[in-house]
Amino acid sequence: MKQKAAATLLVLSLSAGLVSTVQAASASASIAANTATSTAGTSSAAVISKTVTTTSQALPTLTLKQAVEWAQTNSYNTRSAERDLERRRIEFKNAEKDLGNAHVDLIDGEYVGDESSWRKYNSSTLSYLASKKQAQYAKDQLYFNTMKTYQSVFAAENQVKNDLEALEIAQSEEKIALAKFARGKLSEYAKNESAQARIQAQQTVEQSKTALQKARDALNFLIGQPNGTVYELADRPVYKEPKKLDIEVHIQQLMDMNPNLWKLEDNIKTSELNVRYFDFNGGAGAYELAKLDVDTAKEELDKGQKDFAESLRNLYATFKDNQKKYLQLEENLRTAKEGLELSRKKWARGLIIELELKNSQLKVDQIERQMEELAIELNQNEYTLNKPWST
Repeated sequence: MKQKAAATLLVLSLSAGLVSTVQAASASASIAANTATSTAGTSSAAVISKTVTTTSQALPTLTLKQAVEWAQTNSYNTRSAERDLERRRIEFKNAEKDLGNAHVDLIDGEYVGDESSWRKYNSSTLSYLASKKQAQYAKDQLYFNTMKTYQSVFAAENQVKNDLEALEIAQSEEKIALAKFARGKLSEYAKNESAQARIQAQQTVEQSKTALQKARDALNFLIGQPNGTVYELADRPVYKEPKKLDIEVHIQQLMDMNPNLWKLEDNIKTSELNVRYFDFNGGAGAYELAKLDVDTAKEELDKGQKDFAESLRNLYATFKDNQKKYLQLEENLRTAKEGLELSRKKWARGLIIELELKNSQLKVDQIERQMEELAIELNQNEYTLNKPWST
């Protein structure tokens, strides 16, 4: 095959019963620039750009920080947690004021004489601290959810790009099949099979476009924007070499920060308050049950700590595995780029057909997108490793 040799393509028109001959010439410069023409006369790069941006006009930019701020403003859970925190703060201050006004005596370093005021004060203190933890917990959860939703748009965009490139290759394969069929070198069954593959590729593109719109609208819903709004997302995750981490030390550091474990500790303190300020008018049996509640709360905390530690170890193992996968993809990308460069040289000398060059380019593109999606996963792994209660 020579570089500038023309291929005769017969296009069959079933409706008019006409057969026309179209001369198609390939140019190496167009391939080197990745602007190969599809069957419909539209390059995949142009289709991808139109699909991802949906408009030729500049899109409004949306950072992850801005998305999180809008999501917090739009979130019932975070607003509710903040209101509850303010309510608990007022109750705590009132209990503190009542305690200061109560008549008490100091005996052996402990206040006695007004158990009701002290019980109310201790209880309101625990409730206030728990509300502070819950408010932060709600913010951490919302941040992670917003980050995942924001980054899911990148993954959906990548899928559209992959499917559009696959469609372009299916169209090229159908062209070849039609030309071979016209020269009697391909069966009608094989020709129809290539047409069906192209139709399936078109359907896949439409499905991925729909998935992209759903991902965008999920983000719009979260941040309180109208469906159909499209943003240029500014914060694409980039792989960074993670810092060295001693997972066992990390687990111990997070024990005191975990709001779920803090709640279990709070249950112990509440149970101990019930024992300390027990109303014996309820009978001795009830007092024994109150002491059992303390033991039960302690066992639940012990179990919660063990489960938490094990979950962090598993998460860290996943994080390390994903790092290895990313490094492997880097090696795969180097190999694929070398293959693409070789394909370009062969195509320039007329040793391979255009379709082989497109497949080499597609392989490079897909690995690059896999690397971006793995960078997204690593970004989320790192966040949950530092704030595991957010998931």
